Amino acid sequence: MKINLSIIPMLLFILLIVLIIILVGILFYLTIININTPTISNNVDNVSIASWNLQDFGLKKTANETLLDFYVNKLDDYDLFVIQEIRDYTTDAIESIAVKLPDYDYVISKPAGQGTSKEQYAIFYNDEVELLNITDWTEKQQKNFERPPLEATFKVKNWTFYLYTIHIKLDNVPQELTTLENLIDTPTQDTILIGDLNADGDNYYNGVIHNFLDWHWLITSGMDTTVAKSSNAYDRIIINDATENNFISVGIMNDVNVSQSDHYLVYAMFNPNEN
Repeated sequence: MKINLSIIPMLLFILLIVLIIILVGILFYLTIININTPTISNNVDNVSIASWNLQDFGLKKTANETLLDFYVNKLDDYDLFVIQEIRDYTTDAIESIAVKLPDYDYVISKPAGQGTSKEQYAIFYNDEVELLNITDWTEKQQKNFERPPLEATFKVKNWTFYLYTIHIKLDNVPQELTTLENLIDTPTQDTILIGDLNADGDNYYNGVIHNFLDWHWLITSGMDTTVAKSSNAYDRIIINDATENNFISVGIMNDVNVSQSDHYLVYAMFNPNEN
């Protein structure tokens, strides 16, 4: 059989084009995979701590399976996270989250509120995080706060830290923050304050910091943590000097719409290999 040698270059050219198309397709696929992969991962070399006010979180929201899955898929990117504004006397709502997160344990505060409306906090943590102690300030401090803080002590590898979470009353921010500052005092141990402090805008000196002046406000007043059109840094993460050597980065997860919450999730990354 006689082969026409003149068509060989053409066949080689076609083969080259096919190989290029395949290579471009592979690179495009890998790019898509990378885009859709969360930048936060549960990695003991970096500890991720988050807080999210889920806005009136109760049985009505957990009855919506799509909404519940949205919350879970976002929250399980973090090693430790706080859920705020839980309004459910049965605790069934928070159990709906826990069932979908079998690798996490959690603690929940007592219902708190000076009026008929009560809220709770829940702190979830995975098996890389060890809970050492929990202090619910509800009974001792209910007269001083609308929703007294929940305090917990955790350990990850070499790092032991104290965490306070609180949802400050909207129309009493300066007073409650001052009271909280006196309660926490000036700890020498690594300490983190996280939650919806409502500390911005008309509620709080237009975001000019008047409390915890010797601390580091990782979420600054120039950031936006609310879903509303207005820009306010209501949700804050504040650390003391002792925690500064563990701090890596801070962020806001703003993939949220008004049907899910009126707040964005805030988070920070820390290095647990430092004491």
